[in-house]
Amino acid sequence: MSSVAVLMSSYNGEKFIREQIDSILSQSGVEATLYIRDDGSRAETKAILDGYARDYGVNVFYCDNVGVGNSFMNLLYLAPAGYDYYAFADQDDIWEEDKLAQAVQMLEQTGKTLYGSNQECVDAVGNSLGLRYAEDKYIFTEPGQILSKNMIAGCTMVFTGALRDLLAQDDRRPSEALLRNRIHDVWVAVVGAMCGGIVYDNRSFIKYRQHGNNVVGAYEGGFIKKCKERLNKVFHKQNRNGRSILAKELCTKFPEYVCNHRLVEICAKGKMGILRNQKTLRSYTGESYLGFFMKVVLGLF
Repeated sequence: MSSVAVLMSSYNGEKFIREQIDSILSQSGVEATLYIRDDGSRAETKAILDGYARDYGVNVFYCDNVGVGNSFMNLLYLAPAGYDYYAFADQDDIWEEDKLAQAVQMLEQTGKTLYGSNQECVDAVGNSLGLRYAEDKYIFTEPGQILSKNMIAGCTMVFTGALRDLLAQDDRRPSEALLRNRIHDVWVAVVGAMCGGIVYDNRSFIKYRQHGNNVVGAYEGGFIKKCKERLNKVFHKQNRNGRSILAKELCTKFPEYVCNHRLVEICAKGKMGILRNQKTLRSYTGESYLGFFMKVVLGLF
């Protein structure tokens, strides 16, 4: 039976976290061990985690607040090596009991290093809102595609111990600044795509809870929200150039893999190369020429 280290970052999750932890501890077909890094929560969440650590042997690390992307990656480094597989878990979802077993089976069948799946979106009380992606939806699994638009949700990811070891190497780790800009799932998705490949499962084994306090969620919001996000990038330098910075770090940390993926190299080299390849990149982002042009010129790509 395969061993899986499940990595959860918690932050003020007392409303839903019990249900998620219970669903992880109930996984069948694998030997699952849960590691939780608490990212500076209130006392209510810590009391719940203390109970699970005491009664069920859940491994809990209480740490300073660093934000969701850095918290997940720091936990990846904290958790011990040696497991067959590793998986990320959000604090507010609910897993089907065979979620991990199905992922492991597909990884073993395909020889890929990273698994991602569809998600059944549910509301705050668990009512189904339908699948996030239609079953025939084309999902991006190539590095250049993911760099432009990541569709592989971190909460569905299961990956091999070999990929975990690669990600955890000191000289391969992304900067804290990048993880504040782009968070962990896009980094792991691009590295996984370059280093062994991604297998995507159009089925869902996770109830992906959507509620008012989501750090990230399935729904991108309307025109007004998107305008606010872009203005935030314009006025806050640290939030700009997320894709370009991501590409540059990939070139620095994984040069022997990036050399096989021209689009990643192009995005790392500056605005002119990005604009020369705008047609390909826009086919992934879904933006108009003018919208894409302005994004690049203003330093928002």
